[in-house]
Amino acid sequence: MKNLKVLVFTLAIITMATISSYAQSKDDGKTEKFMLVFRGGDTHPQNANSKEAKEYIQSWITWMQDLGQKGILAGGENLERTGKQVSGKSKVVTDGPFIQDKEMINGYLIINAKDINEAVEIAKGCPIFKENGKVEVRQVHKLDN
Repeated sequence: MKNLKVLVFTLAIITMATISSYAQSKDDGKTEKFMLVFRGGDTHPQNANSKEAKEYIQSWITWMQDLGQKGILAGGENLERTGKQVSGKSKVVTDGPFIQDKEMINGYLIINAKDINEAVEIAKGCPIFKENGKVEVRQVHKLDN
């Protein structure tokens, strides 16, 4: 089972790297960048053991490949389920995150869209809704030079 988890995770990373190269071509100045932040959901590449979980992960890969082929996907990654948090002026370090699983940030994508409404429509195609998850859509702020 551990090898299966590693395989699924590796396939997800390879897929992301491959389709990200397609997405570079759409950055034509007519679109803005948006971040899709994925919260919740029960399945993660690290715990994809069952046939249903593997099918669910495959639905993510298929969705991201489609976005890449359309020039919408600009990048993204899965996130590990644990980490550290640095807080306050004294920079206290704690293990984390300390939130409910349904609010856990599991990953993100950067996409190209003409406006936030189009980005929301793209987000509606995300497989995370099969597991009652959430997608937060945020525009990436451009810094003026």
